[in-house]
Amino acid sequence: MLIIFLLTVFLVLIHVPVALCMAAPVVYVDGNESGDFNCDGIDDHVQINQALKFVAENPEYTTVYLKGPFTYVVDSALLIDSNTTLEGDSNATLKLTSSANWARSQPMIKENKSGSHDITIRGFTLDGNREGNRNVVSGDGYYNFIHLSDCQNISVCDMYLTNNHGDGLKADRCSNVKFCNNNAYMLGHDVLYAILCSGVEAYDNIIICRTNSGLRLYNTNHARFYNNTITSESSGGAGIEIQKDGSDFAMDKIEIYANTIYNTALPGILVFGSGSYSNSSAYVHIHHNQIYDTGTDSNNKLIGGIVSEGFNGLIENNLIDGAYGNGIAQDKTYYHSPDGSGYVLTVRNNIISNIRSSASGIAGYGIRNQLPETHFFVLQNNSLYNNLGGDYAGVEASPWDIVADPQYADRDKHDYHLKSKAGRWNGSSWVIDNISSPCIDAGYSLSDYSNEPEPNGDRINIGPYGNTRYASKSEIDMSNNSSDNDNGNNGDEGDDEKNDKDNSGKSSGGGGGTGGSPETPRNIEVKELSQVFITNGKEVKFDFTKNATCVLYIGFDSKKTNGKTTSTVEMLKNKSILVSSPPPEKVYKYFNLWVGNSGYGTSDSIENPVICFRVNKTWIREEKIEQSSITLNRYNDEKWNPLLTSLSGEDGTYLYFTAETPGFSPFAITGRAAAEENVIDIMPESNIETPEQNNESKGPGIEVKPEQTENKVTPEKEKVSMPGFELIYCIIGLLGVLYRRG
Repeated sequence: MLIIFLLTVFLVLIHVPVALCMAAPVVYVDGNESGDFNCDGIDDHVQINQALKFVAENPEYTTVYLKGPFTYVVDSALLIDSNTTLEGDSNATLKLTSSANWARSQPMIKENKSGSHDITIRGFTLDGNREGNRNVVSGDGYYNFIHLSDCQNISVCDMYLTNNHGDGLKADRCSNVKFCNNNAYMLGHDVLYAILCSGVEAYDNIIICRTNSGLRLYNTNHARFYNNTITSESSGGAGIEIQKDGSDFAMDKIEIYANTIYNTALPGILVFGSGSYSNSSAYVHIHHNQIYDTGTDSNNKLIGGIVSEGFNGLIENNLIDGAYGNGIAQDKTYYHSPDGSGYVLTVRNNIISNIRSSASGIAGYGIRNQLPETHFFVLQNNSLYNNLGGDYAGVEASPWDIVADPQYADRDKHDYHLKSKAGRWNGSSWVIDNISSPCIDAGYSLSDYSNEPEPNGDRINIGPYGNTRYASKSEIDMSNNSSDNDNGNNGDEGDDEKNDKDNSGKSSGGGGGTGGSPETPRNIEVKELSQVFITNGKEVKFDFTKNATCVLYIGFDSKKTNGKTTSTVEMLKNKSILVSSPPPEKVYKYFNLWVGNSGYGTSDSIENPVICFRVNKTWIREEKIEQSSITLNRYNDEKWNPLLTSLSGEDGTYLYFTAETPGFSPFAITGRAAAEENVIDIMPESNIETPEQNNESKGPGIEVKPEQTENKVTPEKEKVSMPGFELIYCIIGLLGVLYRRG
């Protein structure tokens, strides 16, 4: 019995992998009489469609395979069904017949039925025979290679697409579309054109445009374009084109990253909308792209590196070099401008250099806003250099941007790694330069830098390699031997803080913005962010709900629309590097407060600003502080200025205060020690929880109730069930029973 049981188990186990690994049967199409279906180079669509129909009618088959080397000439569309793969050798070619005279919108490959799903096309060549069909206009809907409508789970990969009058893959109302590892050369319209789709992914493609764009979305959401190389010959259009029309479809989850785009006739990336829609429904994230020498159609006004209209977005860590007209611009595009306003682009950690003038009269600007009434920029820690028309046009310069030679490894060869004395990646190894780029460790202070190799300076690099494993390394400051101080009281400024102050080049008090704090990361104990959308004439309140710092909220009345705006509180270990000396009284906490882009938080843009903060009662008792002396101080014009401060509430742990401030910058909360006989001991109120008892936010005017307690019996430690071990025990037990019976 035992032997029979073991043999049964063995047979089951050895057959499981066979069943799992068994390849689905394939139907072969050939041109030399060796296939299941054979072609002769004339009307080969007949035999290929027979093969596709056979697979559709026989579920045990999934693949039609085109054998090479052979050119299959087609004079009618190939019809593909669900759960079907059309595959071929790399030297197998499907070619449109000469003088086809097909109706407009008839493609070479299409779905057999609406609602088809799980369609894969891969591995062979599609030739549009442009020379043999010159009776049509390119881009007018004739002779698209693949046009699928109302389909799901589409994959077009490992193809060579060349020489047609239309699109490569046109997808209408489809979902889960993958377009990858294709080589497209000189198509007549867009290489990928997704219309009213969802879930589109295009990556690892090499595209040379002839007429329009390489990759295009129209009213399509949940899309990612990455690791593509796109350029143009002849005329062409934009490298990547994102288009929204009307309010029916959101386009707020679009990501474009790690692409190399160069020599395109129009912008490298073009993003635009038309019609009426909520501006919250149009958002794009463009990052880590290398864009150079774009906008070569110099007579056209729609040129540059990145051009946008009618979209909110984050544009970060891109390289734009040598573009014509503009580096990054908000400007009118093809169609009427969208009806709305308040569109905001946050532009940070980008390098924009060597922007050239155009024959159309654009002088060559780094960052340009041609729509200042409805569109806005937030600028954060960009590097601008040698832009012919100037770094800014129609937008206020940011003090957090730097203007300096970025020190590319080899611009002539388009090697945009940053030179570094500590180490630069050259494509195969780390090399040492005799100079370090000013873009190293100069990025936005809140940007993630964790992917950069050590030493990374605890701060992101500006440019396309920032926060990647190929980021140039940071020089180690060997003079920095002091340890961080973790308290917020007065103290001498440590050597590390002095060095950071000397090296920052930005140590001036008074103004501020979330363009990227100049504060050294080592001096920041904790920070918290809050975002709101600022509209002219409205009350604005930034709530810091995590209670990570001593600031609870800030508020003001807005005099200017600024769109989505970030406010940042940085609670410090010691006084800010922007501050030359401590305030005269005892310090409870130092903190920096930045609101919006640099220059926003002034009397020109806000009024009636107020800050709400809290002070722990324990500090007041231990330091014997007079409660009435607690004051918020603002550092401005190289001195500390006490602000009008009022007590607004208290609970068992904190006193809450509000203070009026004329602006945002470094702050210090101070108090004066009382004379011994006048000290009043502040005791915690009875039956009130401390933060250790309850982690929920506490603020002024909030009634805090004690947590009810009751006697509880500590339960025994729960047993952990492990199904895998239970199964093993069962098998062993069964074997034992069988053995005894035997």
